[in-house]
Amino acid sequence: MNKLLLIDGNNLFHRAYHAIPHLTNKEGEATNAVFGFSNMLIKAIGEVSPRYVACAFDTQAPTFRHIEFEKYKAQRVAPPPDLYPQLPKVKKVLDAYGIKYFEKEGYEADDLLATIAERVTESKSHRAKVVILSGDRDCLQLVDGNIKVQAPGWNLKETTLYGARQVKEKFGLEPHQMVDYKSLTGDPSDNVPGILGVGPKTASSLLQKYHTLENLFKKLAEIPEPLKSKLSAGKDIALAAKKLIELDRNVAIGIQLSELKFKPNWDQVRAEFADLGFRSILAKLPNGEVSEGTKVSKEKKTNRNNQHQLELI
Repeated sequence: MNKLLLIDGNNLFHRAYHAIPHLTNKEGEATNAVFGFSNMLIKAIGEVSPRYVACAFDTQAPTFRHIEFEKYKAQRVAPPPDLYPQLPKVKKVLDAYGIKYFEKEGYEADDLLATIAERVTESKSHRAKVVILSGDRDCLQLVDGNIKVQAPGWNLKETTLYGARQVKEKFGLEPHQMVDYKSLTGDPSDNVPGILGVGPKTASSLLQKYHTLENLFKKLAEIPEPLKSKLSAGKDIALAAKKLIELDRNVAIGIQLSELKFKPNWDQVRAEFADLGFRSILAKLPNGEVSEGTKVSKEKKTNRNNQHQLELI
């Protein structure tokens, strides 16, 4: 079956920024996030060999989660001033590849990926296996027989592919239980509260026995103290957290799988990376579809300082 690669744009963008040392283009603008994002994109395409590719991004508008829980992600520090000015350059790289990206106010990128994955795997006419490229563990709830998650490491060089077996091996749970798992443990990165005193091992053990959050709370009488009191006190918190963690698989966006076909114009791709001064990335691209004259003239635009920076990576 054909494969669809879905890219969690914001997750990769932030991960790339923090993994790659400061880089600038010939105008002195920061490009380290663009460089890291591009390398992860190329690596994933090489590993997955997709026929279709799409990407999703957050918007700056509040989501339904912010409305439900005003403290959602409230503790996050302001982004570095040179981070988001790089986002348009990332989108230009996607445009050069011909990769369509989705954004919708009120929803996070994860919700859009969940919706696309659901529709593509459930379609009777145009189906595909899905690989989601994301380091966000929220995406693990989507894993099933047709959907896997490829998580890049912080060094951007290693990736872990999560199918149902890998999720079970790491967490002791089925993928669909990951929502309830995070509802119990919480997620500090998103300021989602969990139940005080319930850590990963306890949450996994409880869900292995009781299967769902709702069934666990029905059977509180069976649970010994002091855990019983902790669960009872945190019941409302966990149930509220579940609404924040569970991804929306039915966002109103138009999707045609045929429009996501991966057919890059390599001349355009090489020209984009040459303008950015990414010589090491140019060396990874197919050679036969652009003339040497174009390659040389583009690469001459890169200043010496930036060449030196890239050669160190």
